[in-house]
Amino acid sequence: MIDEPLRNYNEKRRSSLDIIARILNVIGKGGKKKTHIMYEASLNWRQLNAYLSLLVARGFITQDDENVYRITEKGERFLSSYKALKDILK
Repeated sequence: MIDEPLRNYNEKRRSSLDIIARILNVIGKGGKKKTHIMYEASLNWRQLNAYLSLLVARGFITQDDENVYRITEKGERFLSSYKALKDILK
């Protein structure tokens, strides 16, 4: 009985890959600013900055002079592969 609430809690936790995919999905083709990404991806400011830095460094997204983040071709490939894998695992 005690394990039941813990199991439900763990099932709701997102992996890093899930979070990355969510960020890339939020950014989409149009591009988004930090605050919009933060709310849509359900992240706090510290988490958001860490993930955005990682995604820029890996070449999945770019940041322009107006602080708008845009998905790159590499980011689109990741998102497509992620969605395909999730479909296979259903």
